[in-house]
Amino acid sequence: MKTKRLYILRHGNAEPFGYDQDAQRALTEQGYDEVRSTAEQFAARDEGFDAIFVSPYLRAQQTASEFIKVLGTQTSPQTLDSITPSGKELDVALWLHDLPYDSVLLVTHQPFAYQLVDMLADELLPAAFQMQTATIAALEGELFATACCQFRWAISPKH
Repeated sequence: MKTKRLYILRHGNAEPFGYDQDAQRALTEQGYDEVRSTAEQFAARDEGFDAIFVSPYLRAQQTASEFIKVLGTQTSPQTLDSITPSGKELDVALWLHDLPYDSVLLVTHQPFAYQLVDMLADELLPAAFQMQTATIAALEGELFATACCQFRWAISPKH
């Protein structure tokens, strides 16, 4: 089996939580700055992805657009309803496993982002690891299943 890479990016800082309008919360200026910082650090690693899947929530869509703009990639994002804050990590892992891509970027939310990284990692995550806004985590493995991937690194925005 071929080793696959997965990048999980949490959206940047967004407007305060609104009771019934969570999906419509937009990035703040700080959020855009965070995404640009993370994208620049990611670009310096000289890694890439074959596909981008993004939560339908506005802040995730804006995060993906800004991240792509900074990287200058031609990869077009696809919206994926299953990676919202209430996403089911096992369902997404099974879906990822069947994809034809070698490298995938997911742009998503908490608590789903951390839960997916934690479920896939084959070891305990580093004690200092957190999925703060605009943090990206990198995993790799031959398949995306419980405890089957190596946690490679994480990048958080520079403040």
